Amino acid sequence: MARLKVPCLLFAPLLLLPGGPAQATDDLKLAALPVEDDADDSWSEPVGASIPAYQRFALPRSVAAVQTLDREDIEAIRPRDVSELIEGSLGMSIGRQGARVHNFSYNRGDKVSIILDGVYLTQTEAQRVLGDLPVEMIDSVRFLRDSSVITISPLMDFGSANAGSPNQGFILIETRKGGPGKDRGDFKTSYARFDNRKTLGFLSDSWLDDRLTLGGGYQRSDYNGRPGWNMEYHSDTWLANGGWKDENFIASASFFLNKASREIQRAEGTYTGATRYPVSGPTPNHVMDKNIWKYTPMDTRVIAVNLAKPWNDVHTTSLTYGWTEAKGTQYAYSLTTDKSTVAGREAKDRAKEWNLSHTIATAKTTLKFGGQTVEWYQFTEGGTSSREEKVYGLYTTLEHRITPGWSVDAAFRIDRKHIIQGGDKYLDNGTRTELSDDEWTDDATLFSLGTAWQIDPVWRVSARYSFNFTPTPDQISTRNNENLPGEKRHRYELGINANFSRALRLGLTPFYYVLRNAKVSDGAIDTDSEGNPIVDPSTGDQTSVTIYKAVDEVIRKGIEVSLQGDSGPWSYELGWTYYDGNDENGTTGSEVPDNKFNGRLGWRHGPWNANFSVVRVEPYKSYDYTVGDFTTVNLNLSRELGKGFSVALFGQNLLDEEYGTNNKGYPATANWGVVRDVGRTFGTELRYHF
Repeated sequence: MARLKVPCLLFAPLLLLPGGPAQATDDLKLAALPVEDDADDSWSEPVGASIPAYQRFALPRSVAAVQTLDREDIEAIRPRDVSELIEGSLGMSIGRQGARVHNFSYNRGDKVSIILDGVYLTQTEAQRVLGDLPVEMIDSVRFLRDSSVITISPLMDFGSANAGSPNQGFILIETRKGGPGKDRGDFKTSYARFDNRKTLGFLSDSWLDDRLTLGGGYQRSDYNGRPGWNMEYHSDTWLANGGWKDENFIASASFFLNKASREIQRAEGTYTGATRYPVSGPTPNHVMDKNIWKYTPMDTRVIAVNLAKPWNDVHTTSLTYGWTEAKGTQYAYSLTTDKSTVAGREAKDRAKEWNLSHTIATAKTTLKFGGQTVEWYQFTEGGTSSREEKVYGLYTTLEHRITPGWSVDAAFRIDRKHIIQGGDKYLDNGTRTELSDDEWTDDATLFSLGTAWQIDPVWRVSARYSFNFTPTPDQISTRNNENLPGEKRHRYELGINANFSRALRLGLTPFYYVLRNAKVSDGAIDTDSEGNPIVDPSTGDQTSVTIYKAVDEVIRKGIEVSLQGDSGPWSYELGWTYYDGNDENGTTGSEVPDNKFNGRLGWRHGPWNANFSVVRVEPYKSYDYTVGDFTTVNLNLSRELGKGFSVALFGQNLLDEEYGTNNKGYPATANWGVVRDVGRTFGTELRYHF
């Protein structure tokens, strides 16, 4: 068995530790230090300063690209689902491929990683799990747009032909939990257009001077959807969690279970050429696709365990265990088939994670080093064999405060993947060949440097640089089966933050990425070596396979701007993201808009609470088809009735935009197109909390 190479550089930061540990803060947090002789209360606290240093999501002060939405923010936005919540955040884009699968990308190119209750979800799992996570059961969402934070997830993707780093950013989701200062009980029921019904109950409490907390909840969701769009959905969701915290031991655990039945929303065709639809061929433009698939049953389970042992005021050891599974049975019905003749196709995604780290946190220096393993298993619909992979990674991070207002940090990570059981690969003549089992990939590495300077109580600046090398995935299809070199990615990022007052806080984050040997589309194949159409084994439909090539240099650049504040009964947040780096013709189907705007306005007066939110996405190309070009407006009004009761009225997508966010396939060959939003929705909610 090949062994993971560990360069001496991995433990070099140990040599930089001071001779004797200084007294750390009592709660082991990366607490903000005031500038000497400056008692101004407006001093800006660094990003992530409230998170204990031993946690894997504690960030160095040089990280500026972070946005956090807590329970109150989520209730104010009142999104339909997690995808809409993500779409409305700064710099995020959603690629809806259907009611079952979604892609999540920052407007910096590439994908983001999803962390649920501290557990890493592989890309194939995240696309499925999040669609079944009720937004009402989320406690907080943290959007981390800086991709150079390396202790969180692997540097290589699982089971995907997409090359390059999979972690262009992170979305950290925490499910609802009990504890001091939170509602002990919460019951709500809502009804909205298209027969959308939800009922939630959640109970929690704490004992032993708040050292022990327990919580649990259940939600029933039913949705018929727009008539004729094949959108019916029914689910039961259970959530249970608990935690213990004292000076000697910290532990938390959670269990999430969703059992559902879902129809897969029909797409609207985009093809304008000759077609033999509905018998065969691509779906014509503006015609609803003939597929009326469904998944039943569809089960999702997530188990998360997080442990921490503070040995003293300086040393803390942490352990995370995660187990996730998404499985279901697909029925690939269509308008032209007899349902009694369609057999169910089973599918399963499963992953297991271990993450062990040790943190040494002194008054001026924080050192963390650890290791992570993520094991992934997938059996796709209609497949004949499963695929299994496992990534082993080692990492270390170091942050040092040179002065109370100036800090520097560095980090290094190395990963290697073991392909336990390989999948299939297409050659450029359409021939499919089986990949080898029991193989080890080359190492993937990432190194980052950062610095942050609190100039005065108003201004704060930061800078980060990272370099990572990612080997080319084994299943990538190339011309003449050419072996492509690994990708080298340089990322430069600045952060400028100004805290002028409580009513005006400014954030600017310019970024500039240089990709060497980047993998880009070199066309596609749709027939095999004998001229027969390539067929999707899960559906029997004709499909296309992308061929890749390496480009010497790809430049991606842009800026993210945010303004926020509150004054009296009013609060607001404005965001703009500009991105330059897309293929103008949109040949990959994963492009993002060049410009995206988001805004929120809140008002509170006595028992009344009103919130207005807007998202504007400019048009862009996806597989040479224009998508985006929409503005969504949400508005809700709620009133406290007393004794814990409240009522709310809400409207979503008030402009009635039936927008699409990506084209699902090559218009010349694929028999699907754009998944549209259902348009304007109104609803009401009744809530009781104590």
